[in-house]
Amino acid sequence: MLYEPVTALSGPTLGEYAIGVAGLGLLRQAYDNDADARGARVTEISDLLAQFDQGTSLRAPLGTEYDLRTGYQQWSATYDRPLRLFPIEEPPMHALIDTLPPGTVLDAACGTGRYSAVLAERGHQVIGVDQSAAMLEIARGKLPAADFREADLTALPLPDDSVDAVVCALALVHIAEVAPALREFARVLRPGGRIIISDVHPFLVSLGWYPQFPAPGAGRGFIRLHCHLASEYISAANAARLQIRSLTEPPLTERAVVTPAAEIVPGANRAAFTGLPAVSIWDFGCPGCAGAGSGDGPGQPGLGLPAHPRRGGPSGL
Repeated sequence: MLYEPVTALSGPTLGEYAIGVAGLGLLRQAYDNDADARGARVTEISDLLAQFDQGTSLRAPLGTEYDLRTGYQQWSATYDRPLRLFPIEEPPMHALIDTLPPGTVLDAACGTGRYSAVLAERGHQVIGVDQSAAMLEIARGKLPAADFREADLTALPLPDDSVDAVVCALALVHIAEVAPALREFARVLRPGGRIIISDVHPFLVSLGWYPQFPAPGAGRGFIRLHCHLASEYISAANAARLQIRSLTEPPLTERAVVTPAAEIVPGANRAAFTGLPAVSIWDFGCPGCAGAGSGDGPGQPGLGLPAHPRRGGPSGL
């Protein structure tokens, strides 16, 4: 068979997931002065337990787990459809990208070229790197003039000091440690360069927010993610001698809280997830940035990096 799952889950079921979401919704509303909302969550949990005991469709497997390479091969066919985190992640990412002067930019884990296209539109020379041949094939079809290479983020096929900026979107959550990737980004970055990263927020990952996509046989596939706390990013940046310009954490909107429980317990699903931080968006600079030592403006005080005005583009969420 073309797509081999890691395991066909006999474990987590749709019902177990929905019960967990309802419980999370109740926990988040526990101290609200809204007895009706808490009562609704309790009723949902009671009904779910009863349905689960009766052997309904809630006993169906939650999904099939795929490893990273095979999962993205399967996901590539539908990846460019609007995904739930994109509307939250893209405005602040575009705002940061709009501050980059034209140059050579590495789109690390470029996938199907979502940010490669954004960078090319802004006049940058784009080098895209991804471990998925299926994703790269789609990216090359979109941007024939760009340079796309199949490689791992921890072993970039680029010489030292070869790019002016690095953009990496919603990808480091797929690797166990961020330090090796940040070290490689710093290696290929020229003095004065920037590294702009978005990642699925560790709050969501710790609550089981995994990417989902259509799997063979009309089922649901998912890829397991790694939780990276802000402290891990800071330690990795320090080790790579990068400096933090900013960190933003836009929240989940009600429209974005699309989970396997959304149609089963919509009220609990909204209560459980809406308002939680959705993504972490990091802006790093290198020690050689012009104006180092000023510490002025809205950038991180004391980190020796100047604030850069945003030119056009959305201002955030």
